[in-house]
Amino acid sequence: MKALVYFEPNRTDYFEGTRMRKTIKGALELVNVQHTSAFMDKYDVAHFISPDDGLLIHYALEENTPVIISCLYTEDDDHARFLEYKYSLDGKRKVTIKPKALKMLNNADAILVPCKSTRELLLKFGVTSPIQVVYPGVNLSRFNFSREDEKEIFYRYFSEDKNKKLVLTLGGSTPRKDGLNTFINAATMNPDATFYYIASCEESKVKKTLNKYIKKAPKNAKFKGVLRDDLHRSALINADIVLLPGYTSVGIITISEAMAAKCQIVAREETVPNDIFTNGLNCYIGKFSETLVSLVTECLSGKMQPTIEVAYNQVSKCTLEEFGKQLINIYKEQISIKNNRSKKI
Repeated sequence: MKALVYFEPNRTDYFEGTRMRKTIKGALELVNVQHTSAFMDKYDVAHFISPDDGLLIHYALEENTPVIISCLYTEDDDHARFLEYKYSLDGKRKVTIKPKALKMLNNADAILVPCKSTRELLLKFGVTSPIQVVYPGVNLSRFNFSREDEKEIFYRYFSEDKNKKLVLTLGGSTPRKDGLNTFINAATMNPDATFYYIASCEESKVKKTLNKYIKKAPKNAKFKGVLRDDLHRSALINADIVLLPGYTSVGIITISEAMAAKCQIVAREETVPNDIFTNGLNCYIGKFSETLVSLVTECLSGKMQPTIEVAYNQVSKCTLEEFGKQLINIYKEQISIKNNRSKKI
């Protein structure tokens, strides 16, 4: 069996869609399934990650190749996001699915989602293709806490003080700007900690679109563009807290890696699915900005009981090998269905 694992954004940086593709490939390698990223190659099943690739699936369907789509795993990546957010005249935020995404999903043979609540969301939006819940695998070896050289990368690159606690806000998409004031207020209230806002775009765009926020932020709050893989991993390994202050769903890939790196997660309730995360058990959740700032402050001061071990134990069960086994079963099932249909014709 050979699988096409396709995601080719028109850029060279390394963010959620690319990490999801790498996760799928790594899982397939562990179960001895060949894979390719070349769309014109020969393969038995086609696996897509982004709604931007909706036109490509028709070629696979014409070749009677099963089409699998991983949906709602990478919502922090502008190139792999399926949802969009609109505002009504009264200022209320409404979540919808991109029209091209809905069309693509309803042409698929199977859709994979990370949890039951995301499955329910797709059904609500009118998705009719079969949907299966498959939590992504995590390569725990990438977050090896004993590797001092891995930990040093972040501090060497950014010249930060190792003795200060580190708070990261990951996956922020600069055009949305939601949660930035919460990030700034948390940094202001905790001047002895270092705060990094890591956006999902290049550094030049961060400086251009977030200029007014950067100007009013305290000195201990830094704004950076998307990080290369080793630097991103080093940042997570060193982080005490991952703060998710936005108002839109964050990518499961980003959260899973934070759990694997034993970061304390503090999130606004809109950002994380409630069937994966429980306040006070594997993370801390707040509805209002003031609550999030208070949670960050109390976690940094040691007043809150850490939830990192529960979160780590939870994500450690989602190994790459287990993910690969689930994928191969889904691939085989869809190939069999296609073959049986062809015989009947």
